[in-house]
Amino acid sequence: MRAPLVLLLVANASFALTVRVSSPNGAPRIVVDGQPVRARMFWGAPGSAPISISNDWQSIQFEFTATDGATNGTMHIRFGQTQSEVELQDIRFDNHLLSRWIVWPPNRTDRVRASHEVIRISVTKSTQDFHIYSQPNLTLVPGQRYTVRFRARATPPCQLHIAFYRPGQPFVRLGGPPDVFESQIRLAANVGVRFVSFPIHLPWPKPGEAVDWKGVDAMCETVLRANPQALLLPRIGMNPPPWWREAHPEEVMQWDDGHRDGAVPSSPRYRHDAAERLTALIRHLEEKFGNHVAGYHPTGQNTGEWFYLDTWKHPLNGYAPADFAAWRQWLKMRGKPEMPVPTPAERRTTNMFWSASLVDWAQFQQKAMADCILELARAARKASGGRKLVVFFYGYVFEFGPVANGPATSGHYALRRVLECPDIDVLCSPISYFDRGPGGSAPSMSAAESVALAGKLWLNEDDTHTYRATGTPPGWRDHVTTLEETNALLARNVAQEALRHWGTWWMDLGASGWFNDAGMWAVMKRLEQLDEYFLKKPTPFRPEVAAVIDEASMLRVAPGGVPVSRKTVYEGRAALGRMGTPYGQYLLDDVLAGRVQAKLFVFVNGWCFTPGERARVARIARERGHGVSLFVDENGVTSKSLRQAARAAGVHLFTETDCNVYANGPFLALHASQDGPLSINTGRPAVVRDVLTGEAVGQGPRFTLPMRRGETRVFFCAR
Repeated sequence: MRAPLVLLLVANASFALTVRVSSPNGAPRIVVDGQPVRARMFWGAPGSAPISISNDWQSIQFEFTATDGATNGTMHIRFGQTQSEVELQDIRFDNHLLSRWIVWPPNRTDRVRASHEVIRISVTKSTQDFHIYSQPNLTLVPGQRYTVRFRARATPPCQLHIAFYRPGQPFVRLGGPPDVFESQIRLAANVGVRFVSFPIHLPWPKPGEAVDWKGVDAMCETVLRANPQALLLPRIGMNPPPWWREAHPEEVMQWDDGHRDGAVPSSPRYRHDAAERLTALIRHLEEKFGNHVAGYHPTGQNTGEWFYLDTWKHPLNGYAPADFAAWRQWLKMRGKPEMPVPTPAERRTTNMFWSASLVDWAQFQQKAMADCILELARAARKASGGRKLVVFFYGYVFEFGPVANGPATSGHYALRRVLECPDIDVLCSPISYFDRGPGGSAPSMSAAESVALAGKLWLNEDDTHTYRATGTPPGWRDHVTTLEETNALLARNVAQEALRHWGTWWMDLGASGWFNDAGMWAVMKRLEQLDEYFLKKPTPFRPEVAAVIDEASMLRVAPGGVPVSRKTVYEGRAALGRMGTPYGQYLLDDVLAGRVQAKLFVFVNGWCFTPGERARVARIARERGHGVSLFVDENGVTSKSLRQAARAAGVHLFTETDCNVYANGPFLALHASQDGPLSINTGRPAVVRDVLTGEAVGQGPRFTLPMRRGETRVFFCAR
C-alpha cells in the first residue's frame, strides 16, 4: 500500500505553486503563493531575427539546433513587404544543395525566376504572405546541430525571414537563425519580469491515436532554459483540427456565402471535446511543469480572441445545423415560439436598430460565445486543482462599435455573464487599435473598471509596433522608428496599467524581436516603483469621470446604426483621454447598482435606456449632490465639451488643455497630445519628482512644463 501513497504525494507536489488574483480594497493584483507580485509579462514565440541583405553579393551562414524532428522538413524564406529584387544562390542545408523550390501563394509564380542556380524574386508591397519553401523532404533530428549557407543580394536592400518547419496542422517550427525568443525572455528576467506567455499546440489526436506531448514539452523547456525561474502562462489554441471538422460537418461554422470553418461555439459536441482535450493538456503540464506554470490561456475563434470568425468581414455566420439546433433550444428555454435563423437580408438592414426578433438572435449569439468560454474555464479550473490563473480574451465592448454588420456580430456583449464566472481570473485584450500611436491615449477595448469591480484583473496585450517591429499586423500604421519614440509609448502604457491596476504582457507579435533591446526593458524597471507602491498600498482606481456603456443597447445596433456607434462608443475614447483628467470604463449595471462613485457620468450609448433606468440615472446624479450625467448624441463628444461638463460636476482637471492624463494615489502620468507648454494642477501642494529621471520638476499645486507631442512624463507628487 505504500507505493500508491508515494505516487500520490509526488502528484500533489506538482500542485505546490498557487497563482491567483486577489483584490484587496478593490485593487486587483496577481498573488503567487500568497505574495502579491507585479502583473508584468513577456509574450513571445520561437522566431528568428531577420537577415539584412544589401545591394552587393554577400555570404550568409548560420547554425541551429533542431527543436523537433521531421522527415518532411522544409526551409521557408519570407521577404517582408519592402519592394525589392532579391537574388539567392547556392542555398545549402548541411552541404546538401536545395534546388527545388515551391512558391506560395501558388498563383504568384510570376514573381520568381530561376536560371543557372540563381533564384530571382520580385517582392512587391503585398499583404499576402508571399514566400518560397523547399521541397518537403529534409530530415531533421531533435537536438542535432545543422548549418545553412547561401549567397544573396537585394536591390534595394531588404530583410529575409528564414525558418525550418514540419508541415502539418499546425506547422511546427524546427529552427532557424539565432532565436530572439530566448533573448527577450532573458532581458525580461534581468528586470524581474518572470511571467512568460507563449503559444502551444493543443494535441487533439483522432480516437485511438496516441497523444504526442513532445512539442508542448519542448516549448516549456525552451522558456525554462532561458529563465529557470520563469512562470509559464501558455496560450492554448482551442480550434479543432481538420480531422474533427471532417468527422463532424454539422458542427462546423457556416456563413451565408457558403464557406465553412472552425467550430460552432454553441455546439455541445465541440464544447465537450475541447474541454476534454484542454483537461488532458493541463493535467500533463501540471504533472511535468506544475511548479513553473502560472496559469492557462485558452484561445479560440477569430485570432484566438473569442469573437466570431470573420467578424470584421461581410459574410454572416450562423447557418450550420448546430446553430439551428442551439437556436431552437434557446427559444424554447425562454418560452418563445420557434422561428428560423434570421436571413442575411434581415440582418443587413439599413435601419439604425434591429427588430425584436433580431435582438433575440443577437442575445443568443452572445450567450453562445460566453457559455463556450465558461465551459472551458470550468475545465481549466478543475484540471489545475483551482490553483492557477485562468485567462481569456473577452469583453471588447468599446472596440466593436464600428463592426459593419453590427457590434453584436462579435459575440462579445455578454461581459456581465462572464464576469460572474468564478472560474476566470483574468480578462484581456490588445490595447485598442484606435488612438494608440504617439499622442494617443491607448484606450482599453473593454469596461475595464467593471472587470476590477468584479474582482478580476484586466490585462493589456501590448503589441506596440516598436522601432524593431516588422510586417503589417494590426497596429502597424502606428510604427515608430526610434528607441526614444518606442519608450515614450511603452512608458505611457505601463504607467496607465499600473495606475488602473491592469496587467500587461509586451508582445513580440512578429516573433522577430520587437522587444529585443535592453533599452526598452529599462523603462519597465524604472516604472517598477509604481507597481511596488500599489502592492504595498492597494489603492483602488476610482476616477471622478465614468464612461458608461450599456451592453443591451449595443445588441440593438443594426448596420444602419454603426456610423453612430463608431463615433460615440469607439472614437469617443479619444476625447475622454484628452479631457485633462482620468476616466474609467464601466458597464451600465454597475452604475445602476450604485457601485460607481464618479462625479461625471458619460453615457456613450444611452439610446435604448428604459424609463426606469433613466430615472435611476437621474436619482444617482441627485445623490451625488453636484453630479452630472452627460448623454453622448450621434455627433459624438469633444474634449472641450467634456471639460465643461467636468467643471460643472466639480471634477478636478489636472490640465485645462488637451493632454492624456492618468492618475492614482500620489502618481500622475501625462502623454502629450500636442506640442507646447503644459500647465499642470496637481490639486494640492506637492514636490513633484519625475519617476523616470528622479529629478524634481516643480512645486504643486501648479507648475508648467514644456512638452512635445508623443512625450510621456510620470510624476510622484509628494506632500
